[in-house]
Amino acid sequence: MSHASSNHDGGMLFVEPFGGMAGDMFLAGLLDLADPRFGLDDLVAFAQALVPGEASFSAESVWRGSLSGLHLDVRTPETGQSPHRGLADLTRLLGGSRLSADAQGFAVRVLTRIAEAEGRVHGCGPEEVHFHEVGAVDTLVDVGGAALALERLGVQRVYMSAPILGSGTVTCAHGEMPVPAPATAELLRGLPQRLGGGGERCTPTGAALLAEMGALGAPDLAPAFDLPPAEWTVDRVGYGAGSRDPQEGPPNLLRVQLGRPSAGAGTGDSAVEAATAVHELRVNLDDLPAEVIGDVVVGLREAGALEVWTSPVFMKKDRPGVVLSALVRPELRAAAVSVLFERSSTFGVRWTSAQRIEAGRRWHTVVIDGVEVRVKERVRPQYEGRSADGLRDFFCEHDDAVRLARHLGVPLREAHARALAELEGASRPSTSG
Repeated sequence: MSHASSNHDGGMLFVEPFGGMAGDMFLAGLLDLADPRFGLDDLVAFAQALVPGEASFSAESVWRGSLSGLHLDVRTPETGQSPHRGLADLTRLLGGSRLSADAQGFAVRVLTRIAEAEGRVHGCGPEEVHFHEVGAVDTLVDVGGAALALERLGVQRVYMSAPILGSGTVTCAHGEMPVPAPATAELLRGLPQRLGGGGERCTPTGAALLAEMGALGAPDLAPAFDLPPAEWTVDRVGYGAGSRDPQEGPPNLLRVQLGRPSAGAGTGDSAVEAATAVHELRVNLDDLPAEVIGDVVVGLREAGALEVWTSPVFMKKDRPGVVLSALVRPELRAAAVSVLFERSSTFGVRWTSAQRIEAGRRWHTVVIDGVEVRVKERVRPQYEGRSADGLRDFFCEHDDAVRLARHLGVPLREAHARALAELEGASRPSTSG
């Protein structure tokens, strides 16, 4: 028995935090879309694999003011006590998860934003920050779950409106502070926002998610809050509810709308049509054993590098060495440079700025004889007037194909062929009445 799921073309998400924004609210809104590609079972399975036994969930429809939405309750052992995990711990956990490299990169960037904001508040480096305010496991599940959902739902472009921050004061580790909380204020610097509503309406995790999603598809990678194009088709609408139901201000809800470009209408700034800025970092190494170089590679990937590779070279005194290269987004360059100095013996790091054009990516899932296989679809980009409409390629996730081959007792190439054939069959329109 088998089944398949796939992403719609050109997925667009409109996030409206008109009544609040928090990590669990955003996840609840995505679950409330009731899209078969991402449900509570998917979130539970992800959390169990990520932090076994450390998170439990419940979801129920609730009223906030005169509107209803889905409330997601994430419970962890840390719910009643302070955690002791830092950014490196959370990044390491994500590195061992089944999230794709793209989803891991998104999650790491969100967590890095939070750590940097907390570090500025506390006067320390992001690596010294303990996620005591937001809860390490709670935050990890919220951020990793959001990355998983965006990928499963085929979201290629995120639009959003300015979040409401709340009013009054909030009690945190720094004492009683005005709303927004210090970390939230840091995370939203330079971004549209508005005061109003009773109590705290936007949390640090919610602010970090908004700031990172605002950067998706922006050619200069600067977070920008944009409205959707004038013409687009909305397929699903969901509402995520906060835990409180304040009487002052708008209902404690956010709305998410999932859709796609209307026929004949373009997004104008699609991520697959615009070149994006990247930095290529390079160091020459000739005095490190292979195991240590491997550790540096792992560290760079944990820091959110898009790609990491090595090239053999001959250096001074004819010693064999390697050039270690990493491709990073500009906002993550400092973190990657820190890894290179901390984990390698290099005396210097050089980099060059470049532009890169990225193909669109969509994920599909097939299940064959109980084994789940993820298949990545590459949509070749349209750029500078050169159209590549309809040109697509499909690639099975290697580890999944290996599991399928072992389960079926067949060669790896046959497992690949079976998965692709299953995907093709599931995508073929039914002719039954």
